[in-house]
Amino acid sequence: MKKLNFNRTKVSQIKRNPYVMFIILFLCVWMLIPLFSKNFSEAPSNILQGWMNEIDGASFSYLMTVDQPIMSGVLDQQEEPITFSSVIFPAITDLPYQDLRMLFGHELPNFPGQDSTIVIAGSGTNYFTTSIESEPPEYIFESEDEVDTTEEREVDDYENQSVFIYNAHNREGFLPYMEEGTSAHEAFNHTDNVVDLSLNLQTMLNEYGIESHVDQTDHYQVLQQEDLPYGESYNVARNVLKETMEENDDIEYFIDIHRDGQPHHITTTTIDGESVAKLMFVVGGDQEDYEANLEFAAELHQMLEEHYPTLSRGVQVSQGSGTNGVFNQDLSDNKILLEVGGVDNNFDELNRSLEMFAEVFADFYQNKQSQESE
Repeated sequence: MKKLNFNRTKVSQIKRNPYVMFIILFLCVWMLIPLFSKNFSEAPSNILQGWMNEIDGASFSYLMTVDQPIMSGVLDQQEEPITFSSVIFPAITDLPYQDLRMLFGHELPNFPGQDSTIVIAGSGTNYFTTSIESEPPEYIFESEDEVDTTEEREVDDYENQSVFIYNAHNREGFLPYMEEGTSAHEAFNHTDNVVDLSLNLQTMLNEYGIESHVDQTDHYQVLQQEDLPYGESYNVARNVLKETMEENDDIEYFIDIHRDGQPHHITTTTIDGESVAKLMFVVGGDQEDYEANLEFAAELHQMLEEHYPTLSRGVQVSQGSGTNGVFNQDLSDNKILLEVGGVDNNFDELNRSLEMFAEVFADFYQNKQSQESE
């Protein structure tokens, strides 16, 4: 009985000492790690060897400095500081904890499913606010009267028109102009859509002396007539682009205007006391020479930041499953996919945004023209 009371006394003393409890728990967890991270059949020496093989030289050097501070000089040339957690967690769990998409992409609602990279983070941009590319439900246009808008196109004479504006997803619409109760994924319409944005941008660029053309091909109707899935929209638009490029050598810039599927608080900012739809540049990473398009988008983003801070959400490179990943940007180095606002924005907000973009693009265009003439 005395022995039992003695043991209870020792246990209660340990419980009252948090440091001792921490050490005991740490040792227990440490001993269990090999059981859950590696196969049972592996010997402890093999586990340790495999663990060390997964650590790169810089990380190993950091581990050495923990025990030998004199070696801290080996990390002086490291561009990004390495933390203890950045070494330990990947080594003992094999989890890509630094990439939130791989950890939580399938578990968290509204988390981006495609393999997108935020190359330049603009106003309010993170992995939860990257561009959302959605497609209309099949029933959206079932009641619409069949109207043939796919008559043979007349290729314009581009003697002075150097900007080609179009909409690969031409029926992307806006909730303020749709029936009450329409959900975000139903925001598609044959009127009051992104084509209006293209026409407005054309007018604005003309005011700066930049001649442009807006292609109004109804790509969605082509999909319906040829029984193609919505994902083929870019290929349908590609046919138009290639035809135009073959017939006209004067076109220098291509702008594919979309609207985002993100809600109002993500796609809207306030500039000079007025509500303005934000802009975002999307670059396709699934084509070899995407760096040229990335440089083009990055330069426009930087100019927007200088003239109108918070207007640009940044530059996103999209690739992998769940997205087109090319966006026809392999056809030209001077091609951008521009997300103008989102499903909740109205045309007042959208047009303010386009006015600012037109001003910045005009500066960009004139600077390029001056450089080429020198």
